Amino acid sequence: MDAQSWLERFPVGRVETITAAELPELLAVGRCLREVDTRLAGVLRVLELGGVLLVQEQTTRGQLLVRRIASLEAAEGLIAGRQEIYERMWDGCGCKVDYFSDTVAK
Repeated sequence: MDAQSWLERFPVGRVETITAAELPELLAVGRCLREVDTRLAGVLRVLELGGVLLVQEQTTRGQLLVRRIASLEAAEGLIAGRQEIYERMWDGCGCKVDYFSDTVAK
């Protein structure tokens, strides 16, 4: 699948799922700008694809998600929020992440 076809799958304002088989294909056409091992929910990546920024992450249940993101600053904010909540989850807070929200759940 080419970059444009991938971008059509990820409309603005929506979080979409991809399969484990699709992930290497997406990574092959995109450029990885940042990759963070969450140690709790797989790897979180910031990708650039045809001039558009995407965040690819994995839920704590193994579901692979992709969302468009407005800027590197917004991506960094999402990463920081995820790292904060995963650290609290590791400590047993009982928190849950709302992966389909525009914001980071606490």
